Amino acid sequence: MNSNGFARGLLAKHYNGEKFLLHVADVIERQLKEWSVVYEVMVMKLSDYKIVVKKDNRYYELVISEKELDTLQATAPFALDRFVWKELEKQGIEIVRGYGDYIERVM
Repeated sequence: MNSNGFARGLLAKHYNGEKFLLHVADVIERQLKEWSVVYEVMVMKLSDYKIVVKKDNRYYELVISEKELDTLQATAPFALDRFVWKELEKQGIEIVRGYGDYIERVM
């Protein structure tokens, strides 16, 4: 999957935190589905945001506070993506390279 740094910069600057997180989750799900169509990504708002990635009967979960979200969004256009991918990788999701420039840009 390919990415557009200019467009992402505009989104990071003009979207509120929740809308930006939902956009990033959608991008992550599209990338995962390029590797396997069985992936699903869900975002829930509790006291913090919970991101759940499901593949078959396996679940990968991470939590991000509104403050962390705002900080990452303000840091760089792909900082939130990088944070999520690193957490998913720690939990065992294999990062597949060679499907465009998106993964190379965020990792």
